[in-house]
Amino acid sequence: MTLIYLFFLTLNQDFWENAQEKDLETILWELEELKDNPLDLNTAGLEELSKIPFLKPTDCLKIIGYRERYGEFESVDDLLKIKGFEKGLLELVRPYLTVNTRKIKWRGLHNSIRFQKELNSSEKFYTRTILNLNDYQIFLVTEKDPGESSFFDYYSTGVVVEEKQRKFALGNYNLDYGAGVMLSTLGSFFSGSDFRFLIRERGITPYTSTMENGGFFGAALSDTLLLNYCIFYSNQKLDGKVDTSGHAWSFDPSGIHADSAGLARKDRIREEIIGYYLNYKTKTFQLYQSTYWSAYEPTFVCRDSNNEFYGKDYTLTGIGGRYGGERFIVFGEFARSFASRLGCIFGWTGLLPYNFEFSLAGSVFNPGFYAPKGIEAKDDYLGLCIDFVQHSRIFNSGTTVNIYTNSLNDTTHYDLRLNFGRTIGFTETKLTFNWRYRQSYKISSGSKVSLRLQPRKPIYLDLRLQDKYLYGDSIKKGLFGGIEFGWSGALIGSKIGFGIYDTESYLTRIYVYEPDLPGVLNNRVAYGKGRYGFGYLMVKPLPKIVLHCKYAINEKDSLIHTLGFQAEIKI
Repeated sequence: MTLIYLFFLTLNQDFWENAQEKDLETILWELEELKDNPLDLNTAGLEELSKIPFLKPTDCLKIIGYRERYGEFESVDDLLKIKGFEKGLLELVRPYLTVNTRKIKWRGLHNSIRFQKELNSSEKFYTRTILNLNDYQIFLVTEKDPGESSFFDYYSTGVVVEEKQRKFALGNYNLDYGAGVMLSTLGSFFSGSDFRFLIRERGITPYTSTMENGGFFGAALSDTLLLNYCIFYSNQKLDGKVDTSGHAWSFDPSGIHADSAGLARKDRIREEIIGYYLNYKTKTFQLYQSTYWSAYEPTFVCRDSNNEFYGKDYTLTGIGGRYGGERFIVFGEFARSFASRLGCIFGWTGLLPYNFEFSLAGSVFNPGFYAPKGIEAKDDYLGLCIDFVQHSRIFNSGTTVNIYTNSLNDTTHYDLRLNFGRTIGFTETKLTFNWRYRQSYKISSGSKVSLRLQPRKPIYLDLRLQDKYLYGDSIKKGLFGGIEFGWSGALIGSKIGFGIYDTESYLTRIYVYEPDLPGVLNNRVAYGKGRYGFGYLMVKPLPKIVLHCKYAINEKDSLIHTLGFQAEIKI
């Protein structure tokens, strides 16, 4: 498995900012797999194309529609003939697509070693070894940070067996079972880009991780009998505190995550989950049902719940479906959580005449709806999301409107976002404006300007300016400015970045993507007043060896230097 260095050099910043609070390890895993096994543009269907997170459902529909109307693609560059496919998007998806090329399944040993240290402070150590033997994949991962002392705190190991439609996984790592309200570890469409993850089934996707609240012992089996099915079990240790009444909390009453208190609260909560997933699927139609049972020891308390109590165990069950036509996709899912709390999502996305794209999605949640491997809803939530995009020769434009109500305090919120984009030669410009209202009062606003210059294919320059304002008794502002220069060659890749920020409140914080060493995503949260910079270098001296190095500084209250190295070796 090749680490996806090109992915980190050409990352779509908006995508990750929208999903900054989600677990993105699954995306990394799938992209690494696709890098070694690119999809054939002339045979890939909707399910396969949607594995590329940079593609929206409408992008996948347009690829299939173009192929059916004009015949096979002659090269990946033919995607530029489709309305809405800009050069920047093409470069993002190029590593994961091919034309008339047989998939290559690499077999052998892949080893990665990473060392990262904040100078005069803590250090982090990471290794990943993957052994591929016919239908078997064997994993061994260690990921040590300063808060872990025992080897059992930071190791992860497991095996995956895949034979035709049957797949079995066993080990000390996370297992992603599917999508939707109950089983999507990437959340809901509330955060914009996550909408696409709710329309497809991922099945068993193991991703080795020993991050906080990450690794656990689990097993899963998927196969086909009368229906496609998956059964799974997990036994996870969570960080948390136990109060005087014997109840466990994953968060302090102040809202601070309990593991921030250090080793004293590590692995204090035991979570067991056992469940199944049934799926009937044709080329255009899919119907699925899932149920799982959860148990906590000691009794678990959750601050997101309306009554702050879930108890020792509970059951979740749900049913959902999807229908995909030539130019649209319809989906929906309904689930019942503990204490009869209900959750529902539904949506329609598709292509309209004259190069218009339209999406409409809605959701309804009772207070305290909770799915450990899916969506959580803090409040009584009724939401509607409308997304409208038009591609023309002059410029691309889009509008996103979110409307959601909270019956507990009888308020309605409105979010409005406008996007404009224009590509002229080697210059690509994007403008974004957004406003948020509570009832008839404006509570926040912001804007962002992004400019990419790519005079030649391996060289690019990115500029970004962003502001954010919070309205109340006084106006709080957040400002950011940054510049990045990169070279995205096949044998040598490099990136240098510098930025300054000035935010008057944590609520006006600005998320800034900064490439970390492969295998880790780093979304810097810029708040306060400071500056940061980094330099990243990738070198591929031999076909089987890739070396990475990164140096970063961040100056706010004090100046912090971080140095990291990573080596990948294939045998």
